[in-house]
Amino acid sequence: MTHAVYSDKFLAWAVSFRGEKDTVSRLLAGYSAAIALADEPALSMMIKLGKDHSLGHREFYEVVLQSYLFLGFPRMLTAAEHLADQFEEISLPSVTEPVTPDESQVWFEDGLALCRRVYGASFDPLRTHVEAVAPEVFRWMIIEGYGKVLSRPGVSLIDRELAIVACLIIENRPKQLHSHMRGALNVGADPALVRRIIEDQKDCAPSGFRAAVSLLNGINGER
Repeated sequence: MTHAVYSDKFLAWAVSFRGEKDTVSRLLAGYSAAIALADEPALSMMIKLGKDHSLGHREFYEVVLQSYLFLGFPRMLTAAEHLADQFEEISLPSVTEPVTPDESQVWFEDGLALCRRVYGASFDPLRTHVEAVAPEVFRWMIIEGYGKVLSRPGVSLIDRELAIVACLIIENRPKQLHSHMRGALNVGADPALVRRIIEDQKDCAPSGFRAAVSLLNGINGER
């Protein structure tokens, strides 16, 4: 990581959390931040809070699955193992089977449509830039990221984007933060909610928080 993060500050925020407007969105974003922290007490606290507000395994599981796109497999697998321990009654079916041509086509088409929606007017510049430095990666983004993972049901697109914002604040990744804060707004998130998600992480990731506030102010100034 490129900056100090404070798991104890995160836990203090979680302990003081009270259900208010947009509770589910904030809890899922908080859980995503806990995955980025890779801190078991933080993960446990967010799952407890989620259960208290009627969140089930499916919502947590979707946030875990998408985390590997931004945090890598090690932290995703740590979170998946922890989640399984918290929901021992859940049995997941095996899906070890070949990908069908129909599946891959759906992933490509859904991914392309979703990526265009998230990036809006920035889609073509994004494509040009990524293909100039790593042509395969743009294709992978479409199929793997936006098609196979982020187009899954189970969590709203707004909540997916907000969860991405939260983990990127922990990571302090300004370029990606800018893209996904814009993405959250492009898919219909209330600007006030985006700011609240950012503020939820201000004590545990001060550098990422400051970057996010500055970026959001710039985005709001452009709109």
